[in-house]
Amino acid sequence: MLSGLWLLVGCGGRPLLPTSGEPSDQPTGSDFTDAFVPGQTGDWLLERDDRGSSAIVNEELVITIVAPNTLQYASLQEKIFGDFALEVDVTQRSGPAESSYGILFRIQDDQQFYRFDITGNGLYMIERHESNGTWTRLVPDWVPTSALNQGLNGANRLKVLASGPTLTFYANDELLTQVTDATFNEGLIGLDAGTFGGGNLQVSFDNLRITGNSP
Repeated sequence: MLSGLWLLVGCGGRPLLPTSGEPSDQPTGSDFTDAFVPGQTGDWLLERDDRGSSAIVNEELVITIVAPNTLQYASLQEKIFGDFALEVDVTQRSGPAESSYGILFRIQDDQQFYRFDITGNGLYMIERHESNGTWTRLVPDWVPTSALNQGLNGANRLKVLASGPTLTFYANDELLTQVTDATFNEGLIGLDAGTFGGGNLQVSFDNLRITGNSP
């Protein structure tokens, strides 16, 4: 079982969603693609400190974490999505097999969001992060699946379908699970990676596609 107290890195404590009365930059329902080509990427919040970094490198979004027990992520600032279909390719380049990486969605701020992560040794997790810093699991534990390509440099295509409170998750076009949770109904999108007992993790993301209002 994977467990650990994570230090969240990636938003500097700033609120992400517009405050009451402020319009969002883009309406819910707009589509978005990103191949992470320099000069053509979306408005990603990319940050670096002594524990980890996120950057656009060689036409990929790359998250590097040098410290244990750290969750690093980059969030797309320009669009808020409610119902959507999201797909992205993710590859672990280095680091321990039990490290995790994947998708954050319906992000409210740097403490409130949903998380769909996989590990290099073939597990997945769906959970919700709360404003008090705790996690609520939407599946009982880390779940093993043969749908995932394991090990370094094995790419996996992850997919999330969000339709109201119904959240459906795929890996490499294979259905993993469907859960129901109505806590957050819209928010920003992020890509994340996390370490547990060891550091020196590097994960790359590519070929992101988000289709708004697509159940």
